[in-house]
Amino acid sequence: MKKNVFIIFLLISSVNLFGQINIVSKKIFLDSLNHETTPENYVYTRVITNYSQKSARYVVTDFYKNGRKKMTGCTLDRNILKKDGEFICYYKNGSKESVVNYSEDHKVGKEINWYENQSKKWEKQNSWNPKTKTAQTLIINFWDENKNQTVVDGNGEYEEKDKFVTQKGVIKNGLKQGAWQGNDILRKISFTDNYDQGILISGTSVDENNVKFSYSSLNEKQTGKKVLKSK
Repeated sequence: MKKNVFIIFLLISSVNLFGQINIVSKKIFLDSLNHETTPENYVYTRVITNYSQKSARYVVTDFYKNGRKKMTGCTLDRNILKKDGEFICYYKNGSKESVVNYSEDHKVGKEINWYENQSKKWEKQNSWNPKTKTAQTLIINFWDENKNQTVVDGNGEYEEKDKFVTQKGVIKNGLKQGAWQGNDILRKISFTDNYDQGILISGTSVDENNVKFSYSSLNEKQTGKKVLKSK
């Protein structure tokens, strides 16, 4: 009789513990653009391990479908990714892709990125001014895929690639300078941007129908609409 009572107690305890684990963590399914989606259409999963606990920071980890980590760090908001502290990203094969530090969702300090073969790609220095709400990123060093260093101590030629946009040009004192050529496969445009000390001062894009659009700010470039300037 005592043995049966003990077994029942263990079963109840196990169920309660399992329930607590499920409550503490939350799993979210994400698509390729990191938007929440259904379990049938997901590309990544996100787990907030201490979701049900009231906390100043929440541990968040993204996973590939193969179960390996894609990203890990902390968020200030359990429902919205508001990065704070060190974030580490990984390639699908498990090798490290980047290490970036954040303060209230803004990049700060040194940023390091690697190619998938683990040769170094770049070193950047990020800063954020909470009073003026301005951010700046200095490109300190850059290596191409053949391990040739083309930016040294903030000066040289740099090529920038993300999921949809490729662009290249000159770096001077850590900032984009002069004419930069690029392509955006998502918007199906090619463009030429002109920079002065990292600030976009003008640019021209051409779409797949050879329609040209001139812009004088990053906002105009992104929206494809002219911004009316107050007199």
